[in-house]
Amino acid sequence: MVYPFAARQQWTDVTHEELVAFLREYPRPLEARPPMHRKARFREWIDLTLGPWPDGSVAKMWVRGSCRGYQIRQR
Repeated sequence: MVYPFAARQQWTDVTHEELVAFLREYPRPLEARPPMHRKARFREWIDLTLGPWPDGSVAKMWVRGSCRGYQIRQR
């Protein structure tokens, strides 16, 4: 049986400033999907050394109306 919320346990909600600091201090290069030059309501940053998506995803950002959400993967 699939447990849809099991993956959520590895993510932590953060502020925009904490997300920016995390991305700046991350030790390896990250790939943004979709790329930063494209406008998007949902974006993930992926560390390809951890594996392909979704295993390599280390940060997320989304916009729903006027609400914004930011999450980073727990180490």
